[in-house]
Formats: sequence, C-alpha cells, structure tokens
Amino acid sequence: MIKVTALYRWREGATFNHDYYHGEHMRIARAALQPLGLLRLESDRVLYPGEPRPGQVVALTNAFFSDLKQAQTAAKQTAAALMADVPNYTNIEPESYLAQLNEHSLTTAE
Repeated sequence: MIKVTALYRWREGATFNHDYYHGEHMRIARAALQPLGLLRLESDRVLYPGEPRPGQVVALTNAFFSDLKQAQTAAKQTAAALMADVPNYTNIEPESYLAQLNEHSLTTAE
C-alpha cells in the first residue's frame, strides 16, 4: 500500500482555515481521487499547547492507494485542481511525499 502525504508547516504570518480544509477541501480531494483508486483519505489537525511555532506541522492529509503507479497517476492528474483550492484555506505551501506502508501486527504480552 502507498500513502501520499501532504503537510503544512507553520510560518510567521501564516493563516489556516481548518474548517474549510477538513470539510470542503477533503470533499474536493475525495471526489477527484476516488475514481483514480483512492482507498482511504484522512486529514489531521495537529494540536499544540498554545499557538504553533514556525516549522511545526499544523495539518496533514494521508491518501492511500494500492500501488505506487496508481498513487503517482492520481497525484499527477489531480495536482492542479487540488493546488488551485489551497488559497481558499491557507497561505502555506504544502509539502508532499509518497511512502510505502509496511504493516505490522501489534500483539500484547500478558
């Protein structure tokens, strides 16, 4: 499984509308990515005590696909539409990367 992550690092003068991001932007992302093999979409609001400091991640999204080719195709075909929506919720440039998930089982010793 491949995970595509987009994250937003706080900087001085930044703005971020979490309500829009986790609502409308995720709706747009889901609609664009589902026909291209999206398996799961998650978005996180990172919590800190007090205001975020420069460099801290304030939000991120993980989109999951079955294989690398599918993830790369989806990212390439939807990048322009998803980036066009960014100014509606932030002035932070997103960072993104792809990762291969290595799933592990968790067992509890008695």
